[in-house]
Amino acid sequence: MIIKPHDPYQEALDFKIDEKGYLASFVPGSNGSLIHILQQAMAQGQHELYYVFGPHGCGKTHLMTALFRASALAPSQVFFLDLTLAKALSPLLLGLDVPKLIILDNVDALSGDSQWELALFGLFNRWVDSRQGLFIATATCSPDRLPFAMPDLITRFENGVSCPLEPLSEEDCQQALMLKAQLRGFKMSPRVAAYLVRHLNRDMRKLSATLDVLDKATLEAQHELTVPFVKKILELN
Repeated sequence: MIIKPHDPYQEALDFKIDEKGYLASFVPGSNGSLIHILQQAMAQGQHELYYVFGPHGCGKTHLMTALFRASALAPSQVFFLDLTLAKALSPLLLGLDVPKLIILDNVDALSGDSQWELALFGLFNRWVDSRQGLFIATATCSPDRLPFAMPDLITRFENGVSCPLEPLSEEDCQQALMLKAQLRGFKMSPRVAAYLVRHLNRDMRKLSATLDVLDKATLEAQHELTVPFVKKILELN
């Protein structure tokens, strides 16, 4: 196909603003008090375990990344690891000296791997013995439902402060989607946001990934983001 000079299509550069992982782009919904508690714990340097749990797509990784980036501590005093990604690497990653802030995202991803469970248990015990520093962990289930093979590891997390992260309401998801679009530099109407939220079941992970697709499509086609355009790009009914 020959692209004529007046054709509105243009190839979009593989460059986009990363709005994910910042508190400014995190819509709290009904989780405002939880976020405040975690921020206070970080500011005060509490020696406490906070166990944050909620279903896939509710924003756990976004929130943990945002808290990590918001920390005022020196980089050497903060350890942040998404265990879903790290599981393909070595459990030796958890053999570190205990820093002042530990954030472990998706600890349930280690369930059933004896070497990783042992490494996590060792890190937790060193943190307890140090009597300092804040430990924040996330998972998809409450601590009593963790499928770890080591019962003592489950007990450790049960002894922490359990904090459910509630999924966003439909209205909050729409607000979050419009905010993410705004931070990327393009406008999304409430009608388009509502359409996407209904079709993607309020899963912010899927909605964010879809936003990547639409961001590129609007640039390439130089087309306003409308419901018919979204249907065409995403091949939805």
